[in-house]
Amino acid sequence: MTPCRLIIDPPLEGAWNMAVDEALLEEAAERGTATLRFYQWAEPTLSLGYFQSYDERHGHAASLRSAVVRRSSGGGALVHDRELTYSICLPAAHSLARHSDRLYRVAHESLIAALAPWRLDLSLYGDQRAAAANRAQGHAESASPEAFLCFARRTGADVVVATDRSQAAVKICGSAQRRRRGALLQHGGVLLGQSPAAPELPGIEQLCAVAIRPEQLISRWQPWLAAALELKLAEAPLGDELIEIAQQLHRAKYSSHSWTRRR
Repeated sequence: MTPCRLIIDPPLEGAWNMAVDEALLEEAAERGTATLRFYQWAEPTLSLGYFQSYDERHGHAASLRSAVVRRSSGGGALVHDRELTYSICLPAAHSLARHSDRLYRVAHESLIAALAPWRLDLSLYGDQRAAAANRAQGHAESASPEAFLCFARRTGADVVVATDRSQAAVKICGSAQRRRRGALLQHGGVLLGQSPAAPELPGIEQLCAVAIRPEQLISRWQPWLAAALELKLAEAPLGDELIEIAQQLHRAKYSSHSWTRRR
């Protein structure tokens, strides 16, 4: 079992959330420290994927008044509002840091297991049951791979839910990754409810008529995630040194227009 710091943060500003994730990735690369972090957002925030053009956001009218930040990870844009966000930083020595596709799948499978008490019809998008349901509804296996929003895209290991109203699978969890000197950051969001800043994306509450609070999901998910990743969790604060690194990243990068509008 790999020792792993557990951080459970309150809702925070978007640029700070991204700065903390990068600081934790740097620590994983430099010192071999693993961290599992759960967090939320102080206001509705649009996060752009590293490779996305800033101008693309103007095509999504509902989120134009939202704060915006650019992630260090790739993928599509996310509207962070009624969701729980998680991040995992694994050092190079961890086996799953060397197998990023496997980490994506294992983390998402643990979410499905954690949500079992709510009896939701969840699966990975690429699993046979979800794939067959989407074919029956006329959806392509890789629907809208270049859509602006992450939750309008599909990959095989995304978590999807089928509802009574439609057998088409709807994405409720996706993740993105960033590698640094062998260490790996994976972060992603679980869409608990629909946001006015992205009304086209229903959450678990709208799809399944189930209201799940972030703290409920954290309590359920962390032991499943720890077991799946062979992590021994110990809750601990960020610490003064990492706070200073995150503050530097926040000032110089994530709150900077030159970073946010770099593409």
